[in-house]
Amino acid sequence: MLVTNGFNAGLFSGGLFNEGFSDVKFLDVKFLYVVICFFIALGSYFFCHSKRDWAWLAGGMAFTVGADYFLVLYNAHLYGIAVFCFAHICYAFRAWDAGRNLRLRWVRSIFLIMVLLVAVCVVRGNVAMLAVMYASWFATSILLHIKNRRVMKNATLILAGLIFFAFCDVFVLLYNVPLYFGVLPWLQRVYRLIWVFYLPSQVLRAVSALRFNFTKKAPCREVS
Repeated sequence: MLVTNGFNAGLFSGGLFNEGFSDVKFLDVKFLYVVICFFIALGSYFFCHSKRDWAWLAGGMAFTVGADYFLVLYNAHLYGIAVFCFAHICYAFRAWDAGRNLRLRWVRSIFLIMVLLVAVCVVRGNVAMLAVMYASWFATSILLHIKNRRVMKNATLILAGLIFFAFCDVFVLLYNVPLYFGVLPWLQRVYRLIWVFYLPSQVLRAVSALRFNFTKKAPCREVS
C-alpha cells in the first residue's frame, strides 16, 4: 500500500482505523492477518503446481510481511515502502519467469542493483523516489501477469489479487488528496475501503500457487 512522506497524516497512523477500536489491537489484528496469509503461502509448498512459482510467491509474501511490519505497526513509511519494492519485484519475476524461465544470474544482478538503489534512497530519506520505484515495479508486475496469463497457472486468481491490490493503492492515494493538496475533504471517507481491498488481495495471493486439480500429478519444477 503506497504512501509517501509528504502525506502528513500517514495511512497507518493512530486514529485512522480506530473508530470503536483500540489503535494497537485493531492494527495488530490486521498485521496478524497478513502473517497468517504468509504462512498459508508457505504451507502451499506441499500442494503447489510448481516449486519455482511457489518460491517467487513465498519471497513476495515474506517481503510483504516485512513491509507491513514497518507500515502497520510503526508507521515507518520510508522502510515500509523500501521493503514493499522487493515484494513487487518478486511478483514481477514470478510472471516473467512463467513466460521465459528466468536465469537466476539475471535475477541476482537486478536484485543487487535494486538493493543499492533502495539503500541510497533510505540513507538519503528519499521517500518520493522509493514511491516511484514501488509504482514502477507494481505496474511492471501487472503488465507481465497480463502478458503471460495464458502460460501461468491460476492466472485468474493472481490477476484478481492484483486488481484488489491496485484498488487498495488507488484508495490510499484518494485518501491522501485532501491531506496533501487541501482539497476535496470528503475523499477521506474512502479510507474504510483500503483494508476492504487489501486483505482479500493477500488471501488470493496466498493461495495462488496451489494446485487445485488434485486428480492430476503436479508438474512441479525444482528451483535451480
